[in-house]
Amino acid sequence: MKLLMVSVGEGRYAVPADAVAQIVDPAVEVDFHLEESEAVYRGERFPVLDLHAAVGERRGPSPVYLLLEGSRRRAIVPVDGAEAIRDVPAGDIAPLPAFIFARPRRAFRGVFSDGRDPRLLLDENGLL
Repeated sequence: MKLLMVSVGEGRYAVPADAVAQIVDPAVEVDFHLEESEAVYRGERFPVLDLHAAVGERRGPSPVYLLLEGSRRRAIVPVDGAEAIRDVPAGDIAPLPAFIFARPRRAFRGVFSDGRDPRLLLDENGLL
């Protein structure tokens, strides 16, 4: 499974690479701006999904934004950094128990070790 490694605050996460349609850097992308809980990118409005709130951190200025595409909708996710794409065997990803998340839509679906520390795998279907 190809995963994009990202950081959000102090946390280290992964996103399925095939769900990431684009990495947007507002420093070089003139047609991107935030409006309250939405982002406007190339004339189209997207909801902004705040992972900082999902992990209990205050959101600071995010240097990059992920445009995620799911089966139902698209959304913008602010991240503090996008590091690399890595191939992680599906068997190395441990599912998170359902009782950890009380909501039907959850932000994370698994955990794996990237060699140094554990990383949480984002549940793009739960987010979108």
